[in-house]
Amino acid sequence: MSGVTFVRDYLQLQFNPPPLLNALTPVTVRSGEGSAVFGEPAFANLILKQIGKLVASVDFRAEESLDLQFEDGSLIAISLRLEHYVGPEAINLFLPDNSMIVV
Repeated sequence: MSGVTFVRDYLQLQFNPPPLLNALTPVTVRSGEGSAVFGEPAFANLILKQIGKLVASVDFRAEESLDLQFEDGSLIAISLRLEHYVGPEAINLFLPDNSMIVV
């Protein structure tokens, strides 16, 4: 992961090379240092520590979560639970070929 942008009510996760991922539902970070959900005091520090880490796997579980597992065992989980949607979508994934996936 190469960067994170905090927008008023959602997160933007950046990767190098792209894609770019907008998370519009609750995001949880888990690492050896703890766990926090977007909006909690510890969240910003935990997610910023993910910058520079390599994603080892991506697990998409419809209506549950999109999980980004990092090589060191840490995790970013984006909720796909319907009750967490604040609008019509949970994530926007912008791909290198300029296409977009919306969930």
